[in-house]
Amino acid sequence: MDFDTEMNKIPFKGQEIDMEQLYRFAGALDKSPQKRKAIPAIFRFFETHSDKDLGSPGPLVHFLEEESDYHIELEQSVLRKPTVLTVWMINRLMNAVPPTVREHWLTILTEVVEHPNADVETIESAKDFIAYQSK
Repeated sequence: MDFDTEMNKIPFKGQEIDMEQLYRFAGALDKSPQKRKAIPAIFRFFETHSDKDLGSPGPLVHFLEEESDYHIELEQSVLRKPTVLTVWMINRLMNAVPPTVREHWLTILTEVVEHPNADVETIESAKDFIAYQSK
């Protein structure tokens, strides 16, 4: 399955993805024997559609979080093009990791604040999560 092509077939209604089709895609993806190979494509999709509503968190985030094999791709994605959704995923991840790992992710969030490809909403989210995680 060409994961990029299949995800890009899912239409948007204004700023929101067609959730019914997104859930259908995620269900099909979950049955694929190659499903974890979709991880890079999912992050590219988040980056490409950073201005769209892809769910909160949505089926793609749930799919990613089924296993802890997405952390490297999450970090690479945030370093390329941080989005509200990927910054939110970092915050969520930080709630469940040891302090030494939390510090690593806090550093990544700090980099988002000055990232040239981050939009205002993403920067504000990163600042909020930094404040929350620094307590």
